[in-house]
Amino acid sequence: MEDLVSMGLVRSIGISNYDIFLTRDCLAYSKVKPAVNQIETHPYFQRESLVKFCQKHGICVTAHTPLGGAAANTEWFGSVSCLDDPVFKGLAEKYKKTVAQIVLRWGIQRNTVVIPKSSKTERLKENFEVFNFELSKEDMDLIKKLDQNNRTNQPAKFWGIDLYA
Repeated sequence: MEDLVSMGLVRSIGISNYDIFLTRDCLAYSKVKPAVNQIETHPYFQRESLVKFCQKHGICVTAHTPLGGAAANTEWFGSVSCLDDPVFKGLAEKYKKTVAQIVLRWGIQRNTVVIPKSSKTERLKENFEVFNFELSKEDMDLIKKLDQNNRTNQPAKFWGIDLYA
């Protein structure tokens, strides 16, 4: 990938699902610093130390699964969803937003890029309505307390290989 940057075929390269140790290792030997690390992170799996490490080293963090586990495939992704959390329901009422908008705004305010999946037009539009409000520091602190260190993206259960070793 670094050769592609040198050849001018791409502007930057990225990594995916790298923890702190892999990211540190990558920074030690790479000639081209990764521009982005795409990881699972959401209020129940905040990964604060990894997010801060990447940001300290100028690596943008992109949050896949920013709303927690997918309800469509609970065997693969678990059944934990931030969307049913009473704290988020209360915040949604307070800010007159949807729960998903509150969760996405939280991700944005911690300087991560959130990439929620949706195939419904109304939800796609709703996802863009997160830039016209801010969560208070108190509410950000409240959400910080919800961390359960709960990874919901678990393909290793089926593949028999720990992808996150």
